Amino acid sequence: MKNSIHKSLLFTVAGAATFVAAGTASANADSIKVKSGDTLSQIAVDHGTSVDSLVNWNDIANKNLIYTGQTLEVNGQSTKKAATTQQTAPAAPAAPAANQSANVANTQTSSAATNATAAAAATADSSYSAGASSSVQAIVDAMNAKRAALGLAPVRYDASLAATAQSRAEEGNANGGLPTGHFQQIAGPEVVAIGFSPASVVDAWYNETNMITNGTPSHRNWLTNASFSKVGFGISGDTIVGIAG
Repeated sequence: MKNSIHKSLLFTVAGAATFVAAGTASANADSIKVKSGDTLSQIAVDHGTSVDSLVNWNDIANKNLIYTGQTLEVNGQSTKKAATTQQTAPAAPAAPAANQSANVANTQTSSAATNATAAAAATADSSYSAGASSSVQAIVDAMNAKRAALGLAPVRYDASLAATAQSRAEEGNANGGLPTGHFQQIAGPEVVAIGFSPASVVDAWYNETNMITNGTPSHRNWLTNASFSKVGFGISGDTIVGIAG
């Protein structure tokens, strides 16, 4: 690869195939389960609708953030049925409305408890094997804090993955930034950042800051992959390599 690479360059080793879903449910489905790599814009195209409609039907607060396993209404059938019921049926009695409020409150309480548990787990799992650098620990802590905010389990530092990541980072630094074969899945689920500090790299990955992507939030998907349980990072010069599993 030419040495005139972007200030920061990050890709998963698996490339587009790693984070782009093989396809969503058929366009006739009332709802789908979000797969890793899905975006609202792609789901809207697949189901012949718009991002705004998906946001309205599913009460999505941030249209740039959906979760793997999340159920999404994709054709508005539930919304249409609810509207028809309201038009043809008499007003609902007060008791069901109260029950609905109680259910919402219970859901919110459960969600808060889940996030609190994940945050506590992230803190508890932020200790590393002897010799792990403070810079590496800062990256893993920041990654776990981001995952905890989304209700995801933390990842644990893995010395074997860290050794591989360090070797890849040194090779990338020698190459001018990018490790050899980064796009050919040589080292597994790998991401690379060039020109970012350990304190800023997680936010850069999550926000796709000045990153080269295939149109999907590949770096954010790597950080928030629910299947990952361990991670290692290597730092050499301006190159940071992360490998998870």
